[in-house]
Amino acid sequence: MNTPRKDIKLSLSTDQYDDLTSALEGHRIGMQQLADEAKLGFGLDEAYWRNRVAEVQELLDTVHRLAAGEDPEELKHAPNTARDEQS
Repeated sequence: MNTPRKDIKLSLSTDQYDDLTSALEGHRIGMQQLADEAKLGFGLDEAYWRNRVAEVQELLDTVHRLAAGEDPEELKHAPNTARDEQS
């Protein structure tokens, strides 16, 4: 399944970059907590939240790789590990 992509070009200060990565990490942790609660029968299915955790981790990894100077075009065509885990 191909999901539509949104290509954005960002120029961030060091503080903005730190804020972005911290926000993504916090978002991932929150979804991890929802996955843990789902094991107890609360909310949506645990597999849904585990997939969302993987997607946010992939986004965080991409942000780190772009900040390290990797080519955005190469990353755009890199395998989507969160989607691959679903298959």
